[in-house]
Amino acid sequence: MVTAVSSTSTTSASAASSASSVLASDFDTFLQLLTTQLKNQDPTDPMDANQFTEQLVQFSQVEQQINMNKNLETMIAMLQSQQSSANLSYIGKVVDFDSNEVELAEGGTAFWSYDLPEDAQTVQYKILDEDGNVVRSGSMSAEDAGAGTSGRIEVAWDGTDADGNACEPGTYTLEVTAKDASGQVVDGTNVYARGYVEAVESIDGEQYLIVSGMKVLPEDVIAVFAMTDTDESDA
Repeated sequence: MVTAVSSTSTTSASAASSASSVLASDFDTFLQLLTTQLKNQDPTDPMDANQFTEQLVQFSQVEQQINMNKNLETMIAMLQSQQSSANLSYIGKVVDFDSNEVELAEGGTAFWSYDLPEDAQTVQYKILDEDGNVVRSGSMSAEDAGAGTSGRIEVAWDGTDADGNACEPGTYTLEVTAKDASGQVVDGTNVYARGYVEAVESIDGEQYLIVSGMKVLPEDVIAVFAMTDTDESDA
C-alpha cells in the first residue's frame, strides 16, 4: 500500500500571495493619501518630493523581496516534489538503514547486515531483546560468516532463542564483534538493519519509509539492492 504524500506547496503559495495582496492594498492606500496631500498642499510651502520618493523606493524594495520569496517557495515546492518521487521509488526495494534495531513480527524473520573488516578472523554476535537480555548468541569464523575475508554480511534470524523457542514480537538489537588472528577486536564492524520497503508515509510534515513495519527516514538509508544480491548468514 502506498500512502498519499502530502504537499506543503499550497501553504507556501498562499503565504506569498497573501503578502503580495497586503502590499498591493497598502500601496493603493499610500497613493490615495499621497494624491490627497498633493491636492491640498500649501502652494507656498509644497511637500518635499524626497519624502514620498523614498517611500516609493521602500515599497519597490518590499515588492522585490516578496517576488524573491515567491521564487524561492516555487523552488522549494519543486524540490519537495522531486524528493517525494525519489522516496516513492524505494517501494518494493530492500534497504539497509542506519540502525541495529529491527522489529520481529510474530512467526516472522528479522534481518540485519554488517560490514566485516578485511583482517577479521572470527565473528561473535548477540541478539538482545528490548530489556537488554541476550536471546541468541554465537561465534564463527569469518569465512563461515559468509563472505570469506571481507564484505557486507546478511544475518537472517528466524526469531527463536538458543533453545529453539519462538521469541515474542518486538524490537531486537544485533551486536557484532570481529576479532583478528590474535584475538584482538577489529574496528569497523558496523551493523545495519535491513528490510523491505512497503510504503511511504507523511507524518507531521516529515516523510518516512515504512520498512518491514518500521518508520525510517530516507536519509538514514545507506544501501538499496535486490534480495538476490545478498549473502545470508543464519543466526
